[in-house]
Amino acid sequence: MQTYKKRPIYWLFTSGRRKAFNALIYMHRYDKSTLSRMRTDYLHEHQGKIEIRLQHLKQIADDENGGARDKRSAQKEIVLLQKQQEEMRKYDEILHHHADMQIEIDLDDGVKVNYAKFGELVQKI
Repeated sequence: MQTYKKRPIYWLFTSGRRKAFNALIYMHRYDKSTLSRMRTDYLHEHQGKIEIRLQHLKQIADDENGGARDKRSAQKEIVLLQKQQEEMRKYDEILHHHADMQIEIDLDDGVKVNYAKFGELVQKI
């Protein structure tokens, strides 16, 4: 983590404990449309890929010709991906709310003040 006076200039936007979605934002490149771009260009795309992976794993789990080990590992991954999918859904709601607010930061306020504006969207420092 690169820091300036012990404070990060790269901010980790994370969906939570399961780390279903993570994005690093450089604070000097942030503008008021960054959150909406992150949501539509990255989060929604990632959710689509997770959905496709889930469909593929469900086919493996339902395949009658497949091996027991493959089915077991597919079931484990399905459970994990469903939990991550739920985490991303909740994060999407929060991100959508913050993106609609069009939050602007002032670099003169410092990292601590600007970082606090994003609340639960960013990892705790």
